[in-house]
Amino acid sequence: METIDFPFNFDEMPVAAKFLLDSYSRDMADFHQVYPVFDEGFKSRLIEQIQLAKDYVCCGPEGVKIHNLRVETYKRIESLNMMILKVQDNFPVASIHEFDKVVEIIEKKDLSSILEVIPNFVVQLEENIPRQNAEVIQSIIDRILSLSQILYLDKIELNRLLNSRGLLKEEVFRCLNHLWATMQDIMEIGHDLYCDKDPMKCVEYETNYLKMKVKTFWIHSDQDLVS
Repeated sequence: METIDFPFNFDEMPVAAKFLLDSYSRDMADFHQVYPVFDEGFKSRLIEQIQLAKDYVCCGPEGVKIHNLRVETYKRIESLNMMILKVQDNFPVASIHEFDKVVEIIEKKDLSSILEVIPNFVVQLEENIPRQNAEVIQSIIDRILSLSQILYLDKIELNRLLNSRGLLKEEVFRCLNHLWATMQDIMEIGHDLYCDKDPMKCVEYETNYLKMKVKTFWIHSDQDLVS
């Protein structure tokens, strides 16, 4: 069950919070100047909240399996993105309906959306195989199809792991709710502080930026960086 009203899956919450902590730590003097409550004590409590959330949702055998599966899934999506470059080099992409939309979906690394668009995308590729280099081109199609099939299985296994965990306990929801409330406070103040005077910093306190950072984390994570 993953019906929590967070913009992240529960096992992504400590990761997103860690990236927010990094930005807040850099800008803490600005926060403190406007709101004295944002001090070293606040930072320490946030670190404790992140560690507690991590202990609940990322540690233990199931947590390790989920972490590893997310890493492998996002790396496969990155491989799929590389295959799109080969499609652009070898196919008449103008003949492929909504090709740009497919590219955008894959670049956003939204697994559910990817699995929705790939079947029709593969059909269109097969209908537009150029006569030249047919063997090479067929290998591109086969690779895309193979990756999509593995990603489909990844999604099933990830949902199974998430749904089977003993996480549906009051203390878990309380922990994540407290963490998310703290994150929202930081994001709101960060946005107010920088929306006019420093748009680049302001972006770091927005949900979409954190989502992008979380996805990047899974792609490049060979070890546990949430510490």
